[in-house]
Amino acid sequence: MISLLASGGLLQDLGINPVVLATQVVIFVITFLLLSRLLFGRALEHMQRREEEIQKAREAIQQVRTQVERMTKEYEAHLAKIDKEGYDKTQALLKDALATAQGAIAKAQADAKSESERAIAEIAREKKASLVQLRSDVTQLTLEVAEKVMETRLDSGARALVQKYIQERS
Repeated sequence: MISLLASGGLLQDLGINPVVLATQVVIFVITFLLLSRLLFGRALEHMQRREEEIQKAREAIQQVRTQVERMTKEYEAHLAKIDKEGYDKTQALLKDALATAQGAIAKAQADAKSESERAIAEIAREKKASLVQLRSDVTQLTLEVAEKVMETRLDSGARALVQKYIQERS
């Protein structure tokens, strides 16, 4: 078969011109080499550059994700800290308010107690004054009744005796 190919007999039987075939093969190889050098090389270089850019973008995205996760944790920790501070301040305010309220209650109770004691003392003074006034009025009335019954005016000695008697009885 190699002898047939070399003589060109088989190719000619098939209607293939070996010179044209050789020329076409040479043109194909030259075209392939030129295209691979010029076009395919550039396209391949562009594809490699694009792949590197994509890889860098993936790495950048991963770094951003890592930063976002770190910042999220920091933010959550900061929020927790703020919540705790707010809770502590609220508790301190409540404690101060309770202490102030207890102080106000104690002061009000002390004021009420002193006011009650003052009122009791005032009532006792008024009671004493009323009793003195009542005795005086009773003595005066008794003397007037005694004078009417006896139909005479009592002298100061008799008046003093009646007053002494009324004071001893009361």
